[in-house]
Amino acid sequence: MPRSALQICLLNFDKKDPAQVARAFECCKALVVAAAKAGYGEYRAHLEVMDLVAEQYDFNNHALRRFNERLKDALDPNGILSPGKQGIWPKGMRPAR
Repeated sequence: MPRSALQICLLNFDKKDPAQVARAFECCKALVVAAAKAGYGEYRAHLEVMDLVAEQYDFNNHALRRFNERLKDALDPNGILSPGKQGIWPKGMRPAR
């Protein structure tokens, strides 16, 4: 049976405290991975975790990522438009996998 959930999670922390900032981002990353293990994907993500979110969509050996990269290469071969946005990197900037 199809399912969906819309979860908005607010993490309160002191942005002037580097330790709290680091813990908040680590918590966010852990929540992304836990949600993916439960079968849920992220709708929006902070720039800091976009690559992690994209990595969670791993069906069929990351078919969605391969499709998005192919489109990116065709439409923006020089990688000028928002490189890395939503985990979609231009060919010359892709991390080694």
